[in-house]
Amino acid sequence: MSFREVHEPVSSREMPDGVAMQPREFDFTDVESIPQYWNLSNPVLTHIENAFSILIPPGEQFFIQSVRYYRDRVTDPEVLGLIKAFVQQEDLHGRAHHVYNATIANFGIDVAREESYAASVFAKLQRRLPRKIQLGVTVFSEHLTAVGAHTLLDDPEAIHEMDPQMLEFWRWHAAEELEHKSVAFDLFHRVGGGYVTRMVAMATAVATLGIPMVKIVRRMMKEDPLPITKADRDEARAVQAKIMKRQIKLLIAYLRPGFHPWDIDDTELLEGWYSDPVPGAALGVQREPAPTGS
Repeated sequence: MSFREVHEPVSSREMPDGVAMQPREFDFTDVESIPQYWNLSNPVLTHIENAFSILIPPGEQFFIQSVRYYRDRVTDPEVLGLIKAFVQQEDLHGRAHHVYNATIANFGIDVAREESYAASVFAKLQRRLPRKIQLGVTVFSEHLTAVGAHTLLDDPEAIHEMDPQMLEFWRWHAAEELEHKSVAFDLFHRVGGGYVTRMVAMATAVATLGIPMVKIVRRMMKEDPLPITKADRDEARAVQAKIMKRQIKLLIAYLRPGFHPWDIDDTELLEGWYSDPVPGAALGVQREPAPTGS
């Protein structure tokens, strides 16, 4: 395995039995060997995930700061422990993604430019948005990542679709997103955040983060030294449509006034990851490497 436990696990009576927040540090076995098109050997799908990865380090810091701002309003030691573990996990995620993101430059992408742009997006949100809306943006973003995490850990075909290192990397990230998916949400309600504020923050997140994501993807595709074909685009659209079909009910669940993240019970998925974090390793499953463009 490429990760190791670096802090004590934290559990709560508000979390399902068998689930705990365990901060883990991820170390790539050979980050430079990750192929250019590691996601289904498709450039469009890979650029989309890479753009998401570019947004993660500054995004995680934004989430951390939005939660830390309200930490002094919490007196319950258990909740403070959850917040501490949330910060530790998100910080470790950002660090690991930064390590991976640097390798994208090997394939002609101006990573420094994209990282600077991503940082500026979240800096603007911190300057311009009220603190409770910032926390609400974090809450909605955590729901999006939890839905993505659910989809990945519930996909038996992923083992045949991703480069093995990247599959292990994204599954590690996914598991920890599910472990802490209710921390920001519960804090938001603890400090007086209601349904209307949650919906306003959701709309704000969609409006302010969707455009940067699209811009980064388009620039990456434009700079790709290899031609992106119609077949590549058609395959990407088909895959995204399939994923959206699986996610739609999970996404719209957020619109319910009484929604709570653990209404979507991911206990079984987490238990599966705990017992088999690197699927197929014990069976010796191999996958042909994706083309590197060299």
